[in-house]
Amino acid sequence: LAGRGMIYQRQENWTAALNAYREALRIWRSISPESDDVANILRDIAIAEHKTKDYGTAERDYRNALFIEKKNNDQEGIAINIGSLAKLALDREQWAEAKTLAREALALAEKVGRQELIASNCHHLAQALLKQNRNLEEALSLSRRAVEIYTRLRLPDDVQSAQKTLEEIEEAIHEWESGIRVF
Repeated sequence: LAGRGMIYQRQENWTAALNAYREALRIWRSISPESDDVANILRDIAIAEHKTKDYGTAERDYRNALFIEKKNNDQEGIAINIGSLAKLALDREQWAEAKTLAREALALAEKVGRQELIASNCHHLAQALLKQNRNLEEALSLSRRAVEIYTRLRLPDDVQSAQKTLEEIEEAIHEWESGIRVF
């Protein structure tokens, strides 16, 4: 069932994906309620809910998965879910929360060593800093790091998104510097 949910997810058929994932969750919970499999299915459900802009329900399911991952000491899963919560906060325009979550997720991703997670959390943190118009030099550094990692991993969609953020940060820095010179 989870495999079927993944197929529907790739097709962006979120309703069918959610139905398949929820059925898989029911089965996995009956076998082992706090297993890694349950946490993974909850995360898949949250991703589909996030994509359909059901932000409150997505947050609940990310947090439920996170609870299980913390209980099972699954550091990679914890990093993934906190990063997902950071992305969710960005989509909700909760910049301060996104910054805090992305910083935490980045530290965990660096411990785990997964380059894609490091890049995504650099990108999320850079976006949060940009939206708050704070620490633009740090945002610039993080954004460049995300572009470099995504480029090395050959993830063109992610490179494009991170590059767009990089350009926005460079523009904000230029505007800020221009503003100082006006006085």
